[in-house]
Amino acid sequence: MFVEARLPTMQRREAGLVNAPLIDAEKGLSVQAICGDTSMKITLHVLLFIVSFLVLGRTNAEEAAPSIRAQLTPLLDEMLAAANAHDTDRFMAMYARNNELVVTFDDQTMHGWQTVRDQQFEWWDGGNSDAVYRLRSEPEITVITPDVVSTLQSMEVASTLPDGKKGAVLVVATSIWRKLPEGWRIVVAHESLIQ
Repeated sequence: MFVEARLPTMQRREAGLVNAPLIDAEKGLSVQAICGDTSMKITLHVLLFIVSFLVLGRTNAEEAAPSIRAQLTPLLDEMLAAANAHDTDRFMAMYARNNELVVTFDDQTMHGWQTVRDQQFEWWDGGNSDAVYRLRSEPEITVITPDVVSTLQSMEVASTLPDGKKGAVLVVATSIWRKLPEGWRIVVAHESLIQ
């Protein structure tokens, strides 16, 4: 194949090696040599478009990252304050208020804002919980696109355990935030309790 490609165009055609030139003495490599038939050309153009879109999107996300982090930090602080106040509605204000919201806590997955809100209210015993939330480290904020962000928080939660004793557990929370018309809101979240 490589030897055949080195033959001048006329010799390759006369030899019946290919229908179109791989190398044209005047122009160098042909498009067909690189792309093949028309479907390959279309595939190449689509691939180039996708790569360009991803590169530009990533560039825009990187440029916007400091501003977006500055927007998310006070929201995370507000969530922590609401959690320590055991104020369910204040806490849930950071979640997308729709049926598409998905929150998983360990092995329990809940769908929809109202379902998540009702469960959170129950976990906080109607606001009477004694749980105290403390960040173990600064939240990690990763800008995926200018309107999608992930956050990772590691917390220690001290409270009265089911056996009546005081104790602490570690919680790791990962959330996907989306910029909605009403502002940044969590659309997917997962929390894991680490004993």
